[in-house]
Amino acid sequence: MTAMPKVFGHRGAPVALPENTLEGFQYAIDTGADGLELDLLLTRDGIPVVTHNPRLSGDTTRNSAGEWLQSEGPAISALTLEELRQFDVGGIRPGSDCARKTPHQAVLPNCRIPTLTEFLLLMKDNSTEVELLVELKHSPTASDQVSADTFVQIVADELRRHGMVEQSYLHAFNWQILSAAARSYPQLRRSHLSLNRSTHTDGTLFPGSPWLDGLDPEFAALPELLSQSGAAIWSPYFRDLDRESLMHAQEQGLKVMTWTVNDKDLLRAELQLGVDGIITDDPKLALALRDDVSAAQGHTPTLEDQLQ
Repeated sequence: MTAMPKVFGHRGAPVALPENTLEGFQYAIDTGADGLELDLLLTRDGIPVVTHNPRLSGDTTRNSAGEWLQSEGPAISALTLEELRQFDVGGIRPGSDCARKTPHQAVLPNCRIPTLTEFLLLMKDNSTEVELLVELKHSPTASDQVSADTFVQIVADELRRHGMVEQSYLHAFNWQILSAAARSYPQLRRSHLSLNRSTHTDGTLFPGSPWLDGLDPEFAALPELLSQSGAAIWSPYFRDLDRESLMHAQEQGLKVMTWTVNDKDLLRAELQLGVDGIITDDPKLALALRDDVSAAQGHTPTLEDQLQ
């Protein structure tokens, strides 16, 4: 019998604690998550920091006086690390869309955006080793950013310096990043994110897409192309995946990890579908449901399960 899907905390565990914070990542580990997904951007002085949006969000950021930003804040790439440290990201503005989506998220006082180094030190301090989906936020069309090769070099050198290469995957929507990694750091496993334009206006999968680094596949042919490129993981939006596509990808030797699944019924359906991993804002719920599904299926734990 195959192993049950692994559960990855998406930016930690945003249902409980602010996203992409050290406290949120630790919470996800403590709940039993098999892995973590984190986002990286570079500051003006070239420091990789763990944050998702290219600009500071008014919904989740307060200035040094404790006041919520009135609108979208400065770009991460326009701030030095010292300047970025002036902002507090340990809460959500009351009444905002973010607050409505995560009404039970706790507040973390005096919380700063962590560096990749701080995150990796936290991982080294944990007795439990988890897998890492390290997402490099990089656009194929933006001009105000370093090259894909430079970004990969900075991150890969940091992972190597902390001995985290073996438990990490480079994870990206911009497949130029992953091609750069394949050229310069072939020992780093690669995870290809995708979002079909037919299901989302911001999708990356469409004819002539700049996100695919020259690949122009029909959706059905995507698993073969990724397998041939040496990809380890295909990470599609969960609504883009059906059982046929899943089985086809797994037959090509790919692990399939879907994102971002939070609803109880959708999580249960995804667990029953047979994906290799699920990326979720609520790892505690996903793990409880995995236990339920496993018991209902009469699942006998495999060695892989026991090592998770």
